[in-house]
Amino acid sequence: MSKSSVNIPASSVQRELSIRSESIQRIYNFYTSSLFYVNRRYQRKLVWTIEEKRAFIDSILQGFPVPIILLAEAEREKSSVFEIIDGMQRLNAITSFIEGEFEIHEKFFDLQTMVESKSLLDQGKLKQKMPILDRSLCEIIASYILPISVYSFDENEKVDEVFRRINSNGKHLSRQELRAAGATTDFPDLVRRISSEIRTDTSASDILLLNNMKYISITNRELEYGIKVDDIFWVKNNVLRKEMVRESKDEEIVADLVAYMALPETPRSSSEVLDEYYGLVEGPRRDEIEAALRRKNPDVIREQFVKVYDEVRRVLDESGRRFSELISEQNLQSVPRYFQVVFLSFYELMFVERMEIANYRGLIDCLINIGQNIRITRGGNWSSANKTNNIRAVKGIIRDCFKPRERIDPSIDSWLTEFETLLVQSKTEQTLYDFKQGFTKLDGRGEFDQESFNKIIKTLTAMTNHSPNATGHVCVGVADNDNDAKRVESIYGIQCIEYKGFKIAGIGHEASRLQGGVDKFFRWLIQKVQSQPIEQSVKDNIGRNIKLVNYYGKDVALFSLNAGRDPTAYDSRYYQRIGANIQEIKFSEYGDLFRRFTQV
Repeated sequence: MSKSSVNIPASSVQRELSIRSESIQRIYNFYTSSLFYVNRRYQRKLVWTIEEKRAFIDSILQGFPVPIILLAEAEREKSSVFEIIDGMQRLNAITSFIEGEFEIHEKFFDLQTMVESKSLLDQGKLKQKMPILDRSLCEIIASYILPISVYSFDENEKVDEVFRRINSNGKHLSRQELRAAGATTDFPDLVRRISSEIRTDTSASDILLLNNMKYISITNRELEYGIKVDDIFWVKNNVLRKEMVRESKDEEIVADLVAYMALPETPRSSSEVLDEYYGLVEGPRRDEIEAALRRKNPDVIREQFVKVYDEVRRVLDESGRRFSELISEQNLQSVPRYFQVVFLSFYELMFVERMEIANYRGLIDCLINIGQNIRITRGGNWSSANKTNNIRAVKGIIRDCFKPRERIDPSIDSWLTEFETLLVQSKTEQTLYDFKQGFTKLDGRGEFDQESFNKIIKTLTAMTNHSPNATGHVCVGVADNDNDAKRVESIYGIQCIEYKGFKIAGIGHEASRLQGGVDKFFRWLIQKVQSQPIEQSVKDNIGRNIKLVNYYGKDVALFSLNAGRDPTAYDSRYYQRIGANIQEIKFSEYGDLFRRFTQV
């Protein structure tokens, strides 16, 4: 960065920037000490393929120079840590190779090579995979010196600006990634949030340990963790190719859809328009989209978006076809535009005309080969007129499959995408999520487990004592281990549904036995909360937020509690959740607990 690019003294630059060299062994020590953080506000996804990771490790083994890694020094929980500005993919490639997630020259890293990896091996936290790479080659990798630049910033905006500048030449980021880098207004934040939920790489917080990023990484291989790219909605339905998801083309689709839902007039779609929405170039559209979102409320638009998306998924699931196969017998060009037309037709009927689907089988029949009735223009600019005309045409074809919306019990919600998002987020934020297989003991008697119910409520109070903005979730009907899942299946003669390692048993079998049905059982649960030893306002908070989620025929009870202005007590005592465990807070620690809330 030249002096002319910023108006500050050279001495100040020197204080903010330090250049250092660290061996890979030292870097791995930082990693195992949880010193590397990722800010998802501007960082892109973990998208390197195994082949790309392997090529990078081979470059290190060959002694080739590698690009400098940029870090921002920060403080978290009174400790000095590093936020990764540039180099996340490289750091992940290094740590994942050491931990045996892939091999090079068909051989795995020797965990005996370094003190840190040997210690984890001895503790059983890592497993040595075979065959083993020659120790001398592993030592070359461990001793390789990485170039590191460390910035010390007191403002997040400076980190965002550095990130944009180092990627402004377009070699590191796609156009959409460059738009989103450091953009923190309502529109980019909403697009990022919805896109992440659809990809299922969502996290509860924007700040995430590099160690946890692997759980939401996108991979082209079968791994024990992560998200297989072929399973992502856009790829699975032939809306986008794999490489297009890696370039964040899915976020461009979401951005166009959100703009349509927010703005009073149908907007045209183009790369230049998106640049303006994100403020990457000057123009009035950024202010227009932000004002429109404030009028409609981003949370409302997100909720509407997810409900339309859930209905699209249900239609596709029941049809047994991919989106591209459903709407056309021919190979279509511009499939993303066809998807937008169908999605927005659903949106118009559901939320503009206040209707709901009345006939799913009939709707599927209407959508079969509907592409022949859609006339999409080609080229970089998609006019508002063409978009509007196609939406009207599709609405006319499918309207008879909808009916005026009826009042629905707010306690029962399909909540398909919301539920999956919660499951994924629990992998990276264990403190705020807990799972129970059900409300009864697995002893075959089928009796309500009052002690377990008490613990559910106590767990919620402990979760909210994490921080003033915390929301705790306890999900009942999801087994947290295979043994419980098999036991439930054996006792009740049911089959669990699996989603990303979670075994969803539901509570329908218990509800029928205990109260004669799900509806009565749900109301009974709300009454049970009222007998808990917590303040009335907390009882009301929990009661308002209990949901009965129906996930592919499995009813799951979701308890949630939002933190209040003060810590939350259970039976006149305060608790906190450390990992998966609940600990009572000592009286001597009350001062720290209450300061945590009064400082907000």
